[in-house]
Amino acid sequence: MASHPYSTQSEDGFNPCKDTISFLKRHEFYDIGVILPSWLPVVDKNYVAILEGRVTSNLVTGTDGPHVSHEDLPFYHYSHDMDFEVVPDVTDDNRYTNLLPYLVYRKKEGNDTILHTTIGIEWECGLGMCNRVNILSADNDAGRSGGFFSAGHELGNKIWNWPSIGDWVHVEGQYIWDRGHPPSKAEIHPPRIVAIKRSLPEQVSIGDSSIKFATRVDVFASGDGSALQNNRFNAQSFVKRVNMSNKDYEFTVKVNLPRPSATAQLRYKLEKRRGDSFSQDEIIETNNDSATVHILIPWKTKNANDLEIYARTIYFYWDEGRGIANELPVDIYKVKLTNLKFRYINDKLSKAEVRLFANVGSEWIFLNDFHGKKGKILTKGLGKTYYHKWKLNNEFTVTVQRGKSFRVYMSGWEVDGIDLLAGDILDGGSPCDKSTKRFFKNRIFSIQNMFLKGCLDDEFGEISNLHSYDKLGSIDHFTNSPHEGKNDDPCPFSKFDLKDRYFLSYTIEKVN
Repeated sequence: MASHPYSTQSEDGFNPCKDTISFLKRHEFYDIGVILPSWLPVVDKNYVAILEGRVTSNLVTGTDGPHVSHEDLPFYHYSHDMDFEVVPDVTDDNRYTNLLPYLVYRKKEGNDTILHTTIGIEWECGLGMCNRVNILSADNDAGRSGGFFSAGHELGNKIWNWPSIGDWVHVEGQYIWDRGHPPSKAEIHPPRIVAIKRSLPEQVSIGDSSIKFATRVDVFASGDGSALQNNRFNAQSFVKRVNMSNKDYEFTVKVNLPRPSATAQLRYKLEKRRGDSFSQDEIIETNNDSATVHILIPWKTKNANDLEIYARTIYFYWDEGRGIANELPVDIYKVKLTNLKFRYINDKLSKAEVRLFANVGSEWIFLNDFHGKKGKILTKGLGKTYYHKWKLNNEFTVTVQRGKSFRVYMSGWEVDGIDLLAGDILDGGSPCDKSTKRFFKNRIFSIQNMFLKGCLDDEFGEISNLHSYDKLGSIDHFTNSPHEGKNDDPCPFSKFDLKDRYFLSYTIEKVN
């Protein structure tokens, strides 16, 4: 692949697809050409890109990191995407940094061309949807995953396989232009495998009942990538099948924890996660001298089925002492979410349809899981409510090397009209004709389906704080809220500041 593609490549051969909408004798033009298709392969539709690098965020607050998108184009999605940005590792052959695109910003006085510094990763989250046309509705309302990047999730489970800030990742998947937001950015969307080496260590119990500090590596691989790329039996004819078995998946990880002595040996403990259906064993090779581990998932070699899912965690530890050099301090904290308060819950005349995700350290939860009613978490409880105050009781254990920090984070949205259209899937390669224009006009530009139902989903904003040893005592109490941001929505009364819109309270207690 040539280095650094230009965003203008995504425009070659495509023309505007303009139409008009009339309201109170006023005519407005709009162009849907940038989403026909919304995603375009950078190389070709069968190319599988490989990326390795570090998950980014705001280094001061932890915002602008991994999150579930508050909004996605509903006709190409069953659920909202889990999004994160990766700074590619630098290598001698530039194989990862070559994926970075040049973004061409068109201006009257001349174009600006800027090399983008990150690659976006987007994989449908498979949670949080209950609109009538959506095939995920029944499962999601009961707290079960509908597949995609949360396959195997059951009500109240922690979400183990989503990245957090500072994690290192190995990603493989479809390398595309996101044409819906000019200038087009290059993304891996959707992935077929995400392997995460956690920034934070964990304590694990091994066979002799001793406790070791370990480097945790979470690996999730599936052909269930998106509404337009999956292996579902009932998928529409235009959906691209994902040939998981056309290759093996392999990568090398350097463990985070320093070797206790020259005689210590690298060991590992493997845990199969909910949803795992992979029929074969991985091949793991450790190198004590370089403190590296090579992992091979033999999908092609062992002729595994395309429908199988690999969902496993591997803990790597040194077999001596605590599993870490004695001079390195490691602190353990209990984090407990205690209260949630909405200053504004958005909907004035009807119940608010709240969707909230939280991330503490390496773990995620879908908060709605814990506040349902009569077996429903989206159509009852927090998912549909007038209440502004909620008692929380979610606990996390976070293990932190001295000098590092961890994130306590929450974000989400309040469902409005556009969310009710998700799962009404359109062929991404649809032509610019009367039928396609009618499809959009009857939905996106509909007074009944959009304007009277709140238009776009309303953001709650990002609550995020970074915590470290030098700023924590034996027990601390926090109440945080979004510090900035605006909700931008064409509906009346839907443009508002996100600052202090809702508040999360929690405690952090040191336990060692």
